[in-house]
Amino acid sequence: MTEVAMRAGARNSWRLAALLWLFVVLAAMAHNAWVWGVQRPALDADIMALLPRDARDPVAEAAFTRMAANAERRVVVLIGAPTVEGARRAADRYLADIQGIAADVRHTVDGRDFAAWRDFLAPYRGVLIGEQGRALLQMSVQQRSDYALSRLFSPASGGGLSWPDDPFGLFASWMMEQAAGQNVRPLDGRLWISTPGREWAVVLIGLHDGAFSSAAQDKVLPRLDKAAAALRADPQLSVRTAGIAPVAAVVARSAQSEMSAIGLGSVLGIILLVFLVFRRASVLLLVLLPILVGTLCASSVVLWVFGSIHALTLVFGASLVGVAVDYGLLYLCSGVGEQPFDPFARRRRLFAGLLLALVTVVCAYAGLALAPFPGLRQMSLFAACGLLAAWSTVLLWYPWLARANPHGEWLASALGRARAAWPAFGRGRIGGALAAIVALVAVSGIARLHVQDDVRALQSVPLPLLLEQAEVAKLAGVPSPAQFFVVRGASPEETLQREEALGASLSALVAEGTLEGFQAVSRRIPSRARQQADCAALRGLYEDAQWQAAMSEASGLDAARFAQRLRCDPLDFAAWLANPVSEPFRPLWLGQVGDAHASVTMLSGLQGPAVVARLQSLAGQLPGVSWVDKPATISEVLQRYRSRMLWVVGGAYVLALLLMLLRYGREAWRPLAPPLAGSLLALGVLGWSGLPFQLFAVLGLFLVLGMGVDYGVFLIEQPRRGDGATWLAVSMAALMSILSFGLLALSHMPALRVFGLTTLVGIAGAWLLAPSFSRRDSA
Repeated sequence: MTEVAMRAGARNSWRLAALLWLFVVLAAMAHNAWVWGVQRPALDADIMALLPRDARDPVAEAAFTRMAANAERRVVVLIGAPTVEGARRAADRYLADIQGIAADVRHTVDGRDFAAWRDFLAPYRGVLIGEQGRALLQMSVQQRSDYALSRLFSPASGGGLSWPDDPFGLFASWMMEQAAGQNVRPLDGRLWISTPGREWAVVLIGLHDGAFSSAAQDKVLPRLDKAAAALRADPQLSVRTAGIAPVAAVVARSAQSEMSAIGLGSVLGIILLVFLVFRRASVLLLVLLPILVGTLCASSVVLWVFGSIHALTLVFGASLVGVAVDYGLLYLCSGVGEQPFDPFARRRRLFAGLLLALVTVVCAYAGLALAPFPGLRQMSLFAACGLLAAWSTVLLWYPWLARANPHGEWLASALGRARAAWPAFGRGRIGGALAAIVALVAVSGIARLHVQDDVRALQSVPLPLLLEQAEVAKLAGVPSPAQFFVVRGASPEETLQREEALGASLSALVAEGTLEGFQAVSRRIPSRARQQADCAALRGLYEDAQWQAAMSEASGLDAARFAQRLRCDPLDFAAWLANPVSEPFRPLWLGQVGDAHASVTMLSGLQGPAVVARLQSLAGQLPGVSWVDKPATISEVLQRYRSRMLWVVGGAYVLALLLMLLRYGREAWRPLAPPLAGSLLALGVLGWSGLPFQLFAVLGLFLVLGMGVDYGVFLIEQPRRGDGATWLAVSMAALMSILSFGLLALSHMPALRVFGLTTLVGIAGAWLLAPSFSRRDSA
């Protein structure tokens, strides 16, 4: 068979492969269109989903989901004035301005609700005894008699009950304790807070949509802001707003504005770069085509395998697929000045280098799948499939699509001369100075590097807004939805008993001023065991002969009949839960989760890590009690991912070195030196800039590895010092990556700033140092 016939047969095979690949890509497009257009799955943004299932606590997750859902829709507005009348008028103006918003607005309390609660609970007065009542039962007979008689002759003595039904006022004391610790009180039918020198009307807003929905952020919150701004025009008035929704709106607006500016600069920079070099719009489309195809195919595979896709996988997986821009640029730039023009011969010439670059990076990213974390496995599959799809697009379609020689001969020639004059790393005066500078920056900067995995350090919320949130939480006594106790037991009764044991310890902390207060179901309905014990103690008091004699003589009533009137029928938990009296406290009861019945105890007035440490240790001392600290848990997840992924990055370098040994032998280190040097420089600059080393820095190192390996392989595959086409491809790829990811270093969001600076310095370092390592003695 002649050489011409063999080439014709190979071309037919490539044509068939290109058509088959077209079919695969169309199938991926259809799958994505069906999933996102018809099924419309919500992106999984729960960072706990990144953990292995056996490492998660389903009860704690259910508790946080419940707390977060309630907190997400709640907005608390305090309207303050020097006088009650002034605050009332200001609140009326505010309510008029927000009338008709898509939310439930509450600012009053109905006295009939209190009467209904009293009527429901009164038959159980013998079993509902609070802390003050128990203290009374411990008094001497004379003290108890004096107290009961003082209530008999008091004008306000019964709390709605007759004196013989409740001579000690235990039920009235119980009802008062239900309101104790609540900063928000009724005043003339309104929700109200009184502080020294300031009166506050309280407006509670329940959003119909979640805090992160466009309906809330585009329609409801602007109305609230406008109404608040109208009141703030009066220097006598104050408006304080708190909730997840206002914070989310400010962060979203800031992020949208910032990312729009950075994104626009990135897009314009890439377009300008491509037009300056190639002067064709079609080239820009060709450059972006592999990334688009890679992202589509990767999304389909991940959705098919996992059934869903995590937001972090989509964001960082897509950035890893961005490595694919290298393949297309190498193919296009290698055609600059090509004589004769032959895109198929160019593919044969570049195939070995492109295959080695693909296998190296895919194997490196596949190492993520070895970690026992679902999120890392998703990222691994997304990156590997995306890169393979992009690589296939370049190899199979570019020879048919790139049908003209690109411009750029002048730049390729200039870069060829620059590459020929580029200093070898560590050799000669200039090369030695270059090595010394890299070592100095890297070593001194890494020595200053500090690790920071605390999720709170990733916040970009303006300080005034955080202070306003804290002020409202303190004034209104709003408990934290992110830090709380979960109590579980084999039955509701056991759960309530364990919650009571926790409540005793928390009451001691409140008494010493460590906490401001806490909310628990057992404070609203005691366990059956406590109800029986309290009623037995009260019956024993009523049946005391000495007490009966003293009371009968002083009151003229037959005190022996008090015990006959006493009822010890327990308040059934299911009946309480079904009655409207429990409605404000139902979010605290999780019900049955798995084999356990669980509840939540929420805290207010948490101040400082020392208090949190005491609370955490308290959970370890009580059976069935666990401490949930969502920020700390998320921080732990970030720390575990950072640690594990850092090991994967190191393993990826080792694996890549083994692959390079198969082709380059003793010079296998050369293609890996650029990304390694760039990564060390990035870490050094992070240290000098004061930014922390965290998960997002490690993700940046992955990107540097993927890009830098390509630069090293491309240049070592074309060792001629004057070869400007390959250096042009590497330079174009580096500049486009810097424009795509490096500009994130300008972000005000800490995580994006760390990621952006890492990729900016790492990719720039790998790009500029690649020619210094690519020179071989045989070149």
